[in-house]
Amino acid sequence: MTPNLIPIFVNGRPLRVTSGRSLAQSLGDHDPDLLALLLGGSIATDARGLPVDADAPVTAGAIYRVQRTARTEESTDA
Repeated sequence: MTPNLIPIFVNGRPLRVTSGRSLAQSLGDHDPDLLALLLGGSIATDARGLPVDADAPVTAGAIYRVQRTARTEESTDA
């Protein structure tokens, strides 16, 4: 039996992934280097540039970008 595959796009590249998998799981299946980048502090955004949860299930036709961020958490002075 063939799993139910859906199309998503990551950094402009089309991928066919198993329905119900998260973005992180899908990247692990197709692009481990990009997954490592995401787990190393980069952010994933949707087509509008809004942050997405890498552990949330992907949806058919979704567009994602994984990119490094220059932002760091603000430190407070003691």
